[in-house]
Amino acid sequence: MSTEVTLLAALLLAVPMLVKYLLAFQLRKLLDLLKARDREVRALLAQLQALRQEQLAVRKAKLRVEQQHQRVQVRRSLIEERLGQLQAR
Repeated sequence: MSTEVTLLAALLLAVPMLVKYLLAFQLRKLLDLLKARDREVRALLAQLQALRQEQLAVRKAKLRVEQQHQRVQVRRSLIEERLGQLQAR
């Protein structure tokens, strides 16, 4: 009976330790996964920031082109008026 009690006590002590180690390994695995996802998020944020800067540059370029187009239209209109005046003479 003493042997049975000793084995039962050893089993009862082993179960919590086994659970502890299993939880520790699972926690480590989850922590590694969290770190990997955190790196992914940081990379995606950097990519988003770069895209936003590129979008801003494109908007500025588009605005400059539109302004240049307006100036060209005004110049064209003035040249057409002068040409019309010269042809009317």
